[in-house]
Amino acid sequence: MSAVGTLLRDLEPTMTHGSGDEHAGIVTRLTDLFLATAVHLDDDQVGVFDAVIGRLSRAIELRARIELAERLAPVPNAPTGVIRQLALDEIAVARPVLAQSARLTDQDLVAISAARGRDHMLAITERPHLGEPITDFLILRGGRVVTHAVAANQTARFSRHGMGVMVMRAAQDEGLQAKLGLRRDIPAELVDQLMTAAKNAARRRLNASLEPGLAGAVDKAVERGAEDIKASGRLPRELDAISAALEEIRELNEAGELNEARIRGFGQEGAREHAICALAVLAQLSMPAAEQIVLGHDREAILLVTRGLGWSWETTAALISLRKDLGRSQAAVERAHASFRNLSENTAQRVLGFLRMRDARQ
Repeated sequence: MSAVGTLLRDLEPTMTHGSGDEHAGIVTRLTDLFLATAVHLDDDQVGVFDAVIGRLSRAIELRARIELAERLAPVPNAPTGVIRQLALDEIAVARPVLAQSARLTDQDLVAISAARGRDHMLAITERPHLGEPITDFLILRGGRVVTHAVAANQTARFSRHGMGVMVMRAAQDEGLQAKLGLRRDIPAELVDQLMTAAKNAARRRLNASLEPGLAGAVDKAVERGAEDIKASGRLPRELDAISAALEEIRELNEAGELNEARIRGFGQEGAREHAICALAVLAQLSMPAAEQIVLGHDREAILLVTRGLGWSWETTAALISLRKDLGRSQAAVERAHASFRNLSENTAQRVLGFLRMRDARQ
């Protein structure tokens, strides 16, 4: 390292009096030297590069600073001062180090976010394994776009408060619902809130598109839905029938013959146990959850699930026919058909995702 020190001292005249291009050339050569020796350098030796590159890089052009950031960003022991300097630069310079550099601590990232704003925050959301201090800050100060980006980062960690704030916002933000629906680290009590938010979104869409006389019926239909799956904890009374149905459904599934057409046939034949078992398998839900969807108080549940699965109205109608209330009223079936037509498939898929998440945690 003594030779490196000598080289750095020899560069002092150029560092003091050289032009921007000369400074950029020196930075490139020093960076080449650093990268070639980085794995063998101790902290003091890295500090020498830090001082000199940091001083020179303040006087080089944007293009040269971008190149410097891209080269140093992935290096585990990159000069800390230079990295922090680059991270506070224009976003074109800062993005590589904000997204990659392990030299930036959570405290650094919070300070940079506070000082520089949204573009820098968005770059930070690309980092793997974001810690709770920075995710809390991004959620509270970053606005909608930043919140969406950090929610989509599957390796980010969230405090209970930070996650609670996102779930609260998701009540009025379907895009955020969709991103949170892909996460597997949401506390069980917040999953309930998310599912309610998604169902409310479905209700709003239906109410906006249905005739005025039908909107009230949709409101009443979904109000009871939030507690149905939680309340379900039993198999149907006909244990022998359900056991036989389960065995038949298992055989069909193993043979690759269990599909929408099969479940439609079960509904049309009035084979209630077979239809419930088949729905549980195809929708990836438990038996109690599938039973509540087909027969429970929430008449909209079956519409949301079948729409979320991409099934036809004919299949949905066949399952509705298994109910003693809705399935026996032609007017109710027609209202259900209108709801089904106007239900967004994306919204229904979100509800189905939350149903699965909640069901898995019961």
